Amino acid sequence: MIERLPVKVIEPVDLKLSSRGRIFVADRKAECVFRLDEYGGTSLPVRDLANIQRIHVDADESLFVLTSTGGESSLHQVTASGQHVVLVTFAFPATTFVRDLVGHVVVAAKNSGRLLSVSPEGVVAEHAVLPQPAVDLAINAGGQVEVLMNSGRVATVTADGRTSLSGFAPIEATRLMTLADGSLLALAGIAGDRSQIVSVSRDEDRPARFNIIAHAPAGTRAVGFDAMGNLCLANPDLRAVTKVTSQFSIPCPHCGKPTRMIFSTDSEPAEGLTSRSF
Repeated sequence: MIERLPVKVIEPVDLKLSSRGRIFVADRKAECVFRLDEYGGTSLPVRDLANIQRIHVDADESLFVLTSTGGESSLHQVTASGQHVVLVTFAFPATTFVRDLVGHVVVAAKNSGRLLSVSPEGVVAEHAVLPQPAVDLAINAGGQVEVLMNSGRVATVTADGRTSLSGFAPIEATRLMTLADGSLLALAGIAGDRSQIVSVSRDEDRPARFNIIAHAPAGTRAVGFDAMGNLCLANPDLRAVTKVTSQFSIPCPHCGKPTRMIFSTDSEPAEGLTSRSF
């Protein structure tokens, strides 16, 4: 089931889902961040903030926003109660950032392989230097930083800054994401009329083909998955935020217990007219 969500976006550049099922969408041109709740309501936790680059949402729904211009970048925090503070400003443009479970932030400098870390106390330090500029960052299941570089190579960076090459994504890949089961995926704008979400390969050599998890419309800039594995897409070309629902739960008509339902193109047809769902 494909649903265009009821929010009027202009240039959605990033999208995150909270553990409560809320969707946060960063709109660079509208200079705001939208919050869509599970009941269809929309609010603006961030407004009048120029040059939004990326966002991150913590478990308590504290919102972190990276803004970046040609000469500098800033990391902002907006708490669930609405308090807005600038945590740190960098004297260089940044492309992306991640925040781990203990509050450390890693920021990637644009056009270089530099990664900088920001401690929970606000101390900025050099974290690592990569052989290529970073396109995107993600936190893997072990709490380490995964780096997508502009060649499609993926590197793992430990907490003490040690770096090792660990996999491949398509050369056209622009985003990394980690699923709840620890899987590492990449969003790639493949030539043609569609983008693809693929599994990152952990092979020693670049694979001839990547395992495709899902297709997305051309121009999709950011994607996210909710707790049940449903896909959300932000697309500036279409000026839309879309949710693709393949899994949901409904109460059992007999006992009331939530029952998981899955739409599948591979499911077997019902056998005869006497078949029933429960």
